[in-house]
Parts: sequence; C-alpha cells; structure tokens
Amino acid sequence: MMVQGGSTANYTGEQLQEYIFLRLTERGYTHVPAKRFIAAHILGQPIFTDEFHLCHSIYNNPLKCDFVIYHPQKWANNLVIEAKWQQSKGSVDEKYPYNVLNINNCYPYPTIIVLGGSDYKGGAEKWLRCQVNDKLLAVLNMEQFAAWANKGNI
Repeated sequence: MMVQGGSTANYTGEQLQEYIFLRLTERGYTHVPAKRFIAAHILGQPIFTDEFHLCHSIYNNPLKCDFVIYHPQKWANNLVIEAKWQQSKGSVDEKYPYNVLNINNCYPYPTIIVLGGSDYKGGAEKWLRCQVNDKLLAVLNMEQFAAWANKGNI
C-alpha cells in the first residue's frame, strides 16, 4: 500500500518522534502524561512528555511542542525538543521561520530541533542552523542527536 501526501509526512514524522522517544527512555527518562508534567518535577528524576501545551504562538494561538524534558541536574528549567521531518518537497522548511520566531519570542524554555529526512528546499537547513542562539541551542540531524545524547547532554 502506498501512502500519499500528508499521510506520508505524518508517518515519517511519527517515526522521528518515536526515535526521540526511544532515545529519551534509553537515557533513563520516564514518560509522564502532559497534564502531569509540571507537577511530576517534584519526583526529582528525569522525566519527559510529548504534545505539551507550551505557550501561545506569535499569532496568540495555543502552541504545543513535540517534547519537553526535565532533568534535575542537566535541565532543571526544562528543554524543548522539536522534531522536523522532510522526506519530500513540502512546506516544513517554509515553517522554519515561524518555528524560530516562536522559539525566540514565545517559548519559555531553551530548545533544540532534530531534523530527519534530507529533501529540504535549497538553503532552508543551512538557514535554520544559522539561527542557533541562547534560545535555540542546536539544530541536529538524527545522528548528531544520538551523539549529543551519548555525550550525556540529555
């Protein structure tokens, strides 16, 4: 069966999110429901959740992030992890400026972006990597994310 259009994007995007989910659990993080994420900080152990209502966007609409993690020593103020997959020509790379504006102006926590796939429009990935600052800490592909995690950053 061949998956078409947005269904393909959703499927491959979900695979990237599953990859991140597995890396977090391998590193000792416990998944908690989004509704309990903030309250679960009291446990004092590494936790994460997904599809977390983070803030309101630059358009003043509710905005969810892909993942948010808490680690009492490494990320006591939380870290957002956004997953962006681009396997075929599409609009995700046109959404990068929107994502960066939200990260810089609305996100309450530092953020990294994990990229999957390789079919970005000319210059989009390079532009995104040039946006790294004190709010957008890193833009990593899947292999770089694995190495970053293996170095103890999560």
